[in-house]
Amino acid sequence: MLRWLMLLLIAFGLVKGVESGWVELHWNRLLHDVGVPFVPDPDAPAEPNQQT
Repeated sequence: MLRWLMLLLIAFGLVKGVESGWVELHWNRLLHDVGVPFVPDPDAPAEPNQQT
């Protein structure tokens, strides 16, 4: 039961952090790292080339 409570508190904190701007998610990087094929947003500004 305590594990579920801690997991719920962590998830709640992450959601509130994203809403408040404390946590930034870069979806294109996240999807690339996970290996999900995607089409980047054409309206997004171009990022400088990153070396892996």
